[in-house]
Amino acid sequence: MQKKGDKDDPKNRKFLERQPNSAPSAQRQVDRGNYGQQTAYEQQQAALSRGDSGRWQQDTHMQQQFVLPQAPPTDIPPSWMDQLKKDSMQFLADQKGVQFGDMAEETAYRTGIAVLVDKMYGLLQKYTAEFNRVAAGTDLYISGTISGDVTEVTRFNRMREVEETATYFRCRFTTRHFALVVRGHSDKVDCYLLPVNVVLGGSQFENSYNPLCVVQVKISDQGMMWRMKDSEPPIETLEQLSMWLFGKLVEETKACL
Repeated sequence: MQKKGDKDDPKNRKFLERQPNSAPSAQRQVDRGNYGQQTAYEQQQAALSRGDSGRWQQDTHMQQQFVLPQAPPTDIPPSWMDQLKKDSMQFLADQKGVQFGDMAEETAYRTGIAVLVDKMYGLLQKYTAEFNRVAAGTDLYISGTISGDVTEVTRFNRMREVEETATYFRCRFTTRHFALVVRGHSDKVDCYLLPVNVVLGGSQFENSYNPLCVVQVKISDQGMMWRMKDSEPPIETLEQLSMWLFGKLVEETKACL
């Protein structure tokens, strides 16, 4: 006879633990063959930052060159995807009434502009994080955002039907009073310093102000090159340009306080 409270009595059990035998965890296989080596994308980003060797033949002022990053390899059959992309590009070109080569060039410029703006955003975001160590909780506090591709209507007809659009790639850094806007479009990147209350107005409001500076972009078979329009400011790297822009934002905000 079992005693009251006997742990073997099923009526008196409150918990029953059933734990399957855990299989020993498999050893993770780590490929250390590439340790200490940069990936192709990292090398391209480094070249973009440094402005490695590359000059426009028609001008010798402040020019840099980098190679556009390539998409990582996939398991998609290349011949099938290449043909699909080619047919789609031709379809879009026919719709716009332009040559296929012009359509491909437009796509290349859009990709290059996006890379350039994204790189500048990364640099400015790094400066912002460090600066906000002392600016947090004050009117000098800076916040940054990047919006990616944004398509805006630039012209209507009498019936308010869309006749023209433009696609921009932007990042913004704002204080309480001013906004630094880096806007890429077509073959250039415009940098604006605007009152913070107009930044949401898009290109219509931006175009009513003169840019602080303009980065001109050119794409060739060797990659993409950039330079400062009129060599203003006289910089040689994206780091220098980003620091110059960041300083302008801070100084203009101080002047309002």
